[in-house]
Amino acid sequence: MMNALPSPFHPGEQQIQSQLGVREQVENVGQRFIRDYMPGDHRQFYSQLPMLLMGSVDKSGRPWASVLVGRPGFLNSPDPHTLEIHSRPIFADPLNENLAQGVNVGMLGIEYSTRRRNRLNGEVTRMGDGQFRIGVHQAFGNCPQYIQARDFEFLPAVDQIGETRPVRPVHRFDERVRKIISQADNFFIATHFSDNSGDANQGVDVSHRGGKPGFVRIDDENKLTFPDFSGNYHFNTMGNILLNPRAGLLFIDFEQGDLLYLTCSAEIIWDSEERRAFAGAERLVRFTLDEGILVENAMPIHWNFIDYSASLDQTGSWDEVEAKLHELETANVYHSYTVAKVKRESEVITSFYLEPKEGSRVGCHKAGQFLPIEIQPPGTSSPIRRTYTISNAPNGSYYRLSIKREPPAQPDLPPGMASAWFHDQVTVGSTIRAMAPRGKFTLDESGSRPVVLLSGGVGLTPMISMLEQLIKDSHSCGRSRPVWFIHGAINGKVHAFDRKVRELASDNPCLNVHVRYSQPAEDDIEGKQYDSTGHVDMDLIKSLLPLDDYEFYMCGPLPFLQSLYEGLKDLKVSDERIHYEFFGAGATLLREQPGKTVGLAENLADRPPVPVRFARSAKEATWDPTKGTLLDLAESEGLRPAYSCRSGICQTCSTVILAGEVDYLESPMTAPEEGEALICCSYPKPPCGDDEVVLDI
Repeated sequence: MMNALPSPFHPGEQQIQSQLGVREQVENVGQRFIRDYMPGDHRQFYSQLPMLLMGSVDKSGRPWASVLVGRPGFLNSPDPHTLEIHSRPIFADPLNENLAQGVNVGMLGIEYSTRRRNRLNGEVTRMGDGQFRIGVHQAFGNCPQYIQARDFEFLPAVDQIGETRPVRPVHRFDERVRKIISQADNFFIATHFSDNSGDANQGVDVSHRGGKPGFVRIDDENKLTFPDFSGNYHFNTMGNILLNPRAGLLFIDFEQGDLLYLTCSAEIIWDSEERRAFAGAERLVRFTLDEGILVENAMPIHWNFIDYSASLDQTGSWDEVEAKLHELETANVYHSYTVAKVKRESEVITSFYLEPKEGSRVGCHKAGQFLPIEIQPPGTSSPIRRTYTISNAPNGSYYRLSIKREPPAQPDLPPGMASAWFHDQVTVGSTIRAMAPRGKFTLDESGSRPVVLLSGGVGLTPMISMLEQLIKDSHSCGRSRPVWFIHGAINGKVHAFDRKVRELASDNPCLNVHVRYSQPAEDDIEGKQYDSTGHVDMDLIKSLLPLDDYEFYMCGPLPFLQSLYEGLKDLKVSDERIHYEFFGAGATLLREQPGKTVGLAENLADRPPVPVRFARSAKEATWDPTKGTLLDLAESEGLRPAYSCRSGICQTCSTVILAGEVDYLESPMTAPEEGEALICCSYPKPPCGDDEVVLDI
C-alpha cells in the first residue's frame, strides 16, 4: 500500500521504479529517509568537508556540475533547514554565472577517505560577498558503493579561491581531454527536471559515478558512454534524464588538478549487447557534447589514492565487453578449456572447474545458464555433445560443471556415457571443448521480490549458481533480497554442496535454508545435514514461507516440477512469478508453460493441426501447438526417441524426415543434416492440402 503522503519522487523517477518493479519498496524507504531537513549527523558531516559538489542550470536550461572548495568549516549549518557556504566558485566554473538568489541547486557532500556521501537539494535563499545560503528541500544519505578511497592535503591556492587560471573551451575531445576522461575512476553528473509546480521532489540533482579507470568510454570526438551500475533505486539522475535528456559532467584530474566541465545531451540505453556484456551494468548512458570548459591547475587540493571500492570487483571493463562481443560472434564455435580442478561433491556428483586456454577469456554467462560441450570418449566413432549447467555465478575466471554420474539407460547411446567419461577419465589438465554459455532459465537480477529456489537431486546445480549470484548482489547497496533455498535429496551420500550452502546461510542473514531427505542414511543427522524427512512438496513450502510475493525458481525431475507448479497455481501464484528448468524427459508436457519458459502453445497459437506419422513404429498422431515439439509428441505416444539436451544443440535427436517439412521456434545452433530434423525443438510446417509429416521413428 503506497503512503498517502506526497511522494519524494517525481514522475520520471517513479516511472523507472515501476518499470523495474521496485516502485512500492523504494517509495516506502524514501518516505522514511528522504527528509526536508538535515539530521544532526549530516550537519556535522558537511562541516568537516574540504569540498562540495554542486549542480546548477544555466540560462539556456543546460545543467552543469561544479565543485566548491574550502578548509573544513567553509560549510556550516546554523539550523536543520539551512546550509551556509563560505566560498567563491573556482575561476571560470559555470557556477559563477548560474548562481543567483532563488535558483534551485543540487549538492553532494563526499568524503573520499571514509566513502561517505550525503545529498541535498534546495534553493539559494541568500547571496553575499563570498558566501551564500541554501534552503533545504530534500536531504538524504547515499551508500558508499563505487567510491575510491583518497586522502588529501591543501595547496596554498586554497586561500586564493577564484584567482585567474588558464582556461580553454572544449568543442571536441582532443588529446588532453581524452586523457582526463580515459584515466578517470569517477566523475560527477548534474541533471535537472522541473514542471514549475514548485514540488520539493523536483529541481537539480548532482550525483557521483565511479568505476574502474576507463569505465567512461570515448566513442568519438564528441560522444561518451558509461555503464550505470546498481544504486539505491531512487533513480534521481535517470529520472531527470528520462524527462529532460540533458546532463552536466565534471571530471577532476587528481594528478594535475585540472577541472573538465561538460554539458551534454543524454540518452539512456536500457538494453543492448554491450550492456549485457558489461558486468554489473544495468543500463548504459550516452552523452553528446554541447559545450565544455577545461580549467587548468584549478583544484587547490592534492589527492592521494588509497584503494579502489570493493564494489568494483563485480563490474567489468570496455576491453572485456569487446572480448565478450567477439565471443558472441563466434558463440557456435567450440573453444578449448583446461580442467583446473576436480572436486567430488557427493557419491554421485563431481565438479569440474574449466579455465580457458592461455590467451583466451571466460565468456560471460548468467546465473542458471548451461555450457554446451563436445567430447569423444575412446571407442566412439564421432563426438558426443552434451549440455551441463554452470553451477557457479559469473566470476570471469572459470566455469564449474557439477556432473552427476548417470546410469546406462539406452543400449545404443546411453545417457550415462558422457557423465561416466567425466567421472572416470577427466582429471586436472584434461582438455574440454565448449561453446559459449546459453539458456533462458536465468536469474532476473533486476527483480526486488524475495526469491525461493526449489530443487530436487542434481537440479540444484542452477540453484547454486543463482544462490551465489543473489548473495553477491546482497553485498551491494539496496540489492539484498530475502532468499529461501529449499532442496530435496535422497540422503547425505548423494547430497552435493551441503556444507557450502550452510556456510553461506551462516554468513548471510538474508538466506534461509531447508533440506529434506526422502531416505536418510543411518549416519545422517537431522538438524545438521538435513532439516526434515520426506519429499519437497507444497505442504513443506507453506509451512516455511510467510505470506509474501515471491519469485519461484524450480529445477528437478518432471514429477517434482509438476506437483510444485500445480500447487503454486492453486495458491494463485501468477505464471510470471514461476520459472523452471527440468531434467529428464517430458517436461514440456506441463499443461502451462510458466514464467519465462515460453512454450509453443503461446507462440504458435494460430497454427493449424498437422497429422504426423511415425513410420517405423506404425503410430499416428495429430500435432497442434499444445502438443509441444515433435519430441514431445512422440513421447506422448509412448515412443522413446534418443535425445540429450532438448535445446537444439547436441543433435542426438536428429531424425530423418520421410515426408513433409518442419520449422523451428528458434534456429538451432548447428543445423541438422539435409533431410533431417532436430525433433527436440521443431514442429511441423502447415502442409499443403492433406499432406502429413512422416518421421523415421
